[in-house]
Amino acid sequence: MDQGFYELIYEHCRSDAGPYVILREIALLRYKSPTLVIRQDRLKVLDHELTEFEASGISHPQIKEFRLVCAKANADGCALTISGDMYPELWRKKA
Repeated sequence: MDQGFYELIYEHCRSDAGPYVILREIALLRYKSPTLVIRQDRLKVLDHELTEFEASGISHPQIKEFRLVCAKANADGCALTISGDMYPELWRKKA
């Protein structure tokens, strides 16, 4: 994910009240957080969340790319790992 895509997820998915469970977990990653592992049984949920995210009017080219990665991981029987190391501490900026 590039920084702009992460910031989009952060802005729209970090709320407890939102419909996104896995995207919220991604949004809440912090610098040096433990790696988030999205097991194969959750990949379809993530794909559904990405579809709903885009259907809500959010647009970013990496949504399609991320969905392709989910589909490939699912087809290969793999999990995805996401690290917070590349993200700035957005939660500090928003306080």
